[in-house]
Amino acid sequence: MKKLLIIWFIIDIISIVYAQKNCDTLRFQSHQSLLTGYLYPSDSPKSPTLIFTHEFMGRGDIWDIGSILSNNGINVFMFDFRGCFQSEGKQSLMNSQEDIEAAINFLSSKEIVSRYDIDTSNFILGGYSYGGHMSMLYAIYHLEIKRVISISGGDLGILAEIFKSNSDLRKSYSNFFQTLKKPEGLVDFQYADPIEELLENQEYFYILKKADKFAGTDVLLIGGKDDSTVSIEDYMLPLYRALEKNKEQNAKFIIYQTGHSYINVQENLIKDIENWIKNKK
Repeated sequence: MKKLLIIWFIIDIISIVYAQKNCDTLRFQSHQSLLTGYLYPSDSPKSPTLIFTHEFMGRGDIWDIGSILSNNGINVFMFDFRGCFQSEGKQSLMNSQEDIEAAINFLSSKEIVSRYDIDTSNFILGGYSYGGHMSMLYAIYHLEIKRVISISGGDLGILAEIFKSNSDLRKSYSNFFQTLKKPEGLVDFQYADPIEELLENQEYFYILKKADKFAGTDVLLIGGKDDSTVSIEDYMLPLYRALEKNKEQNAKFIIYQTGHSYINVQENLIKDIENWIKNKK
């Protein structure tokens, strides 16, 4: 019995080491600001590369997506947006869009392609919550992005409409952003009130109104039935229905019995993402 326990202990240690895939911390530039990125490299040659953007104020290897997917033949690259955590500069919606472009250019550089055997023809852009919106938005204005994933990604254009009709909610959000400001908080905002940027540029951030731009793009939408932060009824189903009207549109919508965190379904979530990435049509 003691010998059996030792064997299982060794197996557990091996499993832990395997799950905790090496992560390379890399620094790259976005408009004169140095950003911090985290690459989970696959051991397989010419693997697809998922550029995964976090929820607002999110960081780290959420759901172990980097560790798990890189162990299964997919590179995963994440980074701290400008003005957040380990990255320099100022945070704003437009700056986040520029940061995605900088990340793609960085991964496409000769040095990174050579070091990690990156296949620049097989990039997938994706994200969760704020990152899901940022990824979908980027794909609208950059037709070279052919595959995009949005996990509980909202629509800031719709949110702006809500702010205009609900001053109390807008004030609540504004007060929340104030608590995040450096030096007490973790974010260096470009705008005194970040909501002003959204209201000034609402049409630019309105994904639903530009659903036709996704024609010819593979889209994976993922939502939670019990998600009260980004409800599937208000944000994701309307977008999916609009995508269905496009010609040459390959759109898939997966719905889980979960809330915004996906903690209770994270194993299925990662497996479904892996299968979607590998089953390229």
